[in-house]
Amino acid sequence: MFRDAKIPLFGLVLWSAGCQQGTATLSVLLEAEDTITGGLDAGANVENIRDGWQVRYQKFITSIGNIEIELTGGSHAHAEKIYAVDLTQVPASGLPLWNLDSLQAGRWDFNFVTASTKQAERHTSVAQADFDAMRSADATYLISATLTKTDGRSCPPTALATPGGKPQIGTAPAGQPCYANASIRFNLLVPEETKYGPCEIDGIAGVAVTDGGAQSVTATIHGDHLFFNGFPEGDEGGVTRLAQWIADADLNLDGTVTQEELSRIAPSQLAELDARYQLGGSPITPLATMWDYIRAQLKTQGHMNGEGECPADGQAHSH
Repeated sequence: MFRDAKIPLFGLVLWSAGCQQGTATLSVLLEAEDTITGGLDAGANVENIRDGWQVRYQKFITSIGNIEIELTGGSHAHAEKIYAVDLTQVPASGLPLWNLDSLQAGRWDFNFVTASTKQAERHTSVAQADFDAMRSADATYLISATLTKTDGRSCPPTALATPGGKPQIGTAPAGQPCYANASIRFNLLVPEETKYGPCEIDGIAGVAVTDGGAQSVTATIHGDHLFFNGFPEGDEGGVTRLAQWIADADLNLDGTVTQEELSRIAPSQLAELDARYQLGGSPITPLATMWDYIRAQLKTQGHMNGEGECPADGQAHSH
């Protein structure tokens, strides 16, 4: 059983029965990785897109919140509010959205969720039309991005491609025809609710609060996982970021990749998903389509304080 204590503007805090309240305060901020606010550049550096594509996000909206923290011994606090926020608009210093007061000193486990927008309140960074579209689709994310490459081309699976009258400009190494496609967009509404936590950083769990002190912690969303070469274990320095597979998912060569196209493509049909990719370790199995792949990568994006690891739905994943 819990006793409710309302926190003005920031939602609800719940305390376990018999818990002695303290004097510490924890501010929880939402943080967007700079790959969301600044995009990803083509290049040879480890954090670049390695196959020549540049990526810029126009919108990266997620519904996030339901903060839960827990102190060893059972003390518990909860800020229930969920916000739909466009992460492209979040300041570099983070966006303070939740506040937890009257905490005991100690180290608290940290958990949060990405949720259905039907549970969310619209943040001012989100247009009403986008919010309504997310609610109608029961979506967790609305992600709009543009991939550009001067000599970009799409080489869709031959059995699925419908190029119309678009002229072929060459052939991919695996033999499928290729077509000029220098700018490719996607605008995806993705339902993928996920619980993150308990989070840790450098092997240390949660966040420490001191008696009478005011601490902060960030729920961080990364923006480059859609371009990871699968679900590799280990440090992100070992990851390769690639985007050609998305270009090859443009089956009708109209410059836009859709959910319908992604749902038609099995990973085995994309020649780009070669030995460079590690599809094991996905939080969604089986990966029957590339839409499943998108959903699975979105499940791995939640972090704490930048790079702190947060198991997704109880499944630990270190990268």
